[in-house]
Amino acid sequence: MISMKIEKFKMQYYYEVMELWKRAEIGVGSSDTKEEIAGVLNRNPNLFLIGREDGKIVAVVIGAFDGRRGYVHHLAVAPDYQKRGYGKIILDELIDQFRKKKVHKIHLFIVKTNHEVVDFYRHLGWDTRDDLIMMSYVPDKELYKRNITFED
Repeated sequence: MISMKIEKFKMQYYYEVMELWKRAEIGVGSSDTKEEIAGVLNRNPNLFLIGREDGKIVAVVIGAFDGRRGYVHHLAVAPDYQKRGYGKIILDELIDQFRKKKVHKIHLFIVKTNHEVVDFYRHLGWDTRDDLIMMSYVPDKELYKRNITFED
C-alpha cells in the first residue's frame, strides 16, 4: 500500500533531492545549483513537489509555468520505489496544480534513448510530438555546465 505524502519542496531538502536524482540517473547540470533551484522554487512554489514515505523523500518533480504552458522537469522516483505508482501519484498532483492555474498544455522533455521513461508517459496518456524540433541555444558557455558536483 502506498502511503506517500506529497509536500511542497523546501530548500532544506536540496541535498536529499540531489542524491535522489543521482540515484535515479537524472542528469543534473548548472541549472540545478542551489541558487538556480531556489529561483525555480521562488517562481513556482506550488509546482515543485516532493513525495515522502517513512520520513524520506522517495519522489520529486519540478513543475514550471511560463504564463502559457506548463513544464515537467526532473520527475524521479527513488530506485527502490519505482514501478509501484509513485511517479504517477506525484505527476497527478502536479497536473492538478496546473489545472488550478488553467494551463492548457503541459510539455516535458525526454532523452530519445530513454525508452522506459517514454513508455511510462505514453502509458499515462501523453503523446509523442513529431511535428516539432527541439532546439537549444547556450548564451553563456561559461555559465552552462552539463555535469557539476553538489556540495555544501
